[in-house]
Amino acid sequence: LFEAANREFESTESGSDTSDISEELSTQDGEGKSPGETASGLKTGPEDSALPDTQLQRGERPTSTCSSSTVVGEVVKTMQHFMEKFGVDLFTVTQAFLKNTGEVETTLYFLQTGQRLDGYPVWSREDDLELQKDDERVRNKLIAKFGAENVAKRVAFRKS
Repeated sequence: LFEAANREFESTESGSDTSDISEELSTQDGEGKSPGETASGLKTGPEDSALPDTQLQRGERPTSTCSSSTVVGEVVKTMQHFMEKFGVDLFTVTQAFLKNTGEVETTLYFLQTGQRLDGYPVWSREDDLELQKDDERVRNKLIAKFGAENVAKRVAFRKS
């Protein structure tokens, strides 16, 4: 699922990255979501922030199907909850997770408001391409745009 969405994310042009989801959210049913609104029963701890870790490469089998199945089940429940709560489709929720480095709380806030919780912009495909370059000047530019912690999280997210 994340593989297909990531391919779509990679082919999406950055000019419409945030605006498409933000526009879709604002036109769903005219209901505004308050920034303080939270999803009841959702875990937002480190174990849920590792959503990309559940992605399996083709032909790869989990070594522990019990724990992998549990994690995948939680991810599916979280995504379904977001789809129902915000009246959006799977594509929109998946794109929101990709643009927010797979972080549950940040994605929830983004779906509510169209902005990141920490005030930084969401990641675009162009930003990811810049991140792959081994250029200190480019890295510093990304740190200025997203903050050092977010750049480090994005590097780990892209490797997973």
